[in-house]
Parts: sequence; C-alpha cells; structure tokens
Amino acid sequence: MVPAVRSTLRRADAEYEYINITFDALARQQVVEINNGYASVPTLVFPDGSTLTEPSSRELEAKLRSVGLEVGDVTFLDRIQDFAESPFVRMFGIVFVAIGIINNTPILLMAGLVLLVLGLLTHYLRSATRSSR
Repeated sequence: MVPAVRSTLRRADAEYEYINITFDALARQQVVEINNGYASVPTLVFPDGSTLTEPSSRELEAKLRSVGLEVGDVTFLDRIQDFAESPFVRMFGIVFVAIGIINNTPILLMAGLVLLVLGLLTHYLRSATRSSR
C-alpha cells in the first residue's frame, strides 16, 4: 500500500516526509500509539493532527481534497514509474543479478541490472523533478 499512497501524494503535489519505521524507533512508537498497538503502514499524519491508516485510494483522495489539494489523474507514465520504484522490482533485480552471477547466465545478469538501473533512474528523475519545483 505504501507505493500507492506515495503515488497519490505525488499526483496531488502534496508535500510529505516518508519515514521508514523499520529504521526510526521514535516514529515506529508514534505509529503504534496511533494504531492502538499495531505498527500499521502506511500511517499518515496530517498538519492538523488527523491521521489515516492504510487508507483506500478514495479515502486518501477525499482527505487531500478536504485540505485543498487536487489529485491529478493517473497517467501511463505514473504507472511505469510506480512499477519501476516498487520494492518487488528491486528484489527481482537483485535475485536476477545473483542468479546470473552464480550460474554464469548473462541474460539474467543483464535483466537484473536493467531492473535495478530502471528503479534508480526513476527515483533520481522523480527527486530531480520535485526539487526543481
């Protein structure tokens, strides 16, 4: 659900800070408190103090509209970028590279490298686009 939520926030041009609670104990504690003992992700905390936990697309879009943001339509490019940034793409990239090296299979090695580079390039382009606004 995290990639879908991040995509919706980007389409709304919403400013947000992504915090991975695996690496931030204080943030994890806050999420657990918000969700009655559960480390449910994604948990969104809005400037007015309200929260959404594991929201559906409709719930998140309604909340964003209520704070004055308009959510743009999903484009084909958005779908490609969301796919490229998916943790599954990175995971398959790493697996393909490892299998390619271990079994001396150049096609798997190349496929894995392409997936990893695609994810990194997409992330870089999105970051550059955000910082140029």
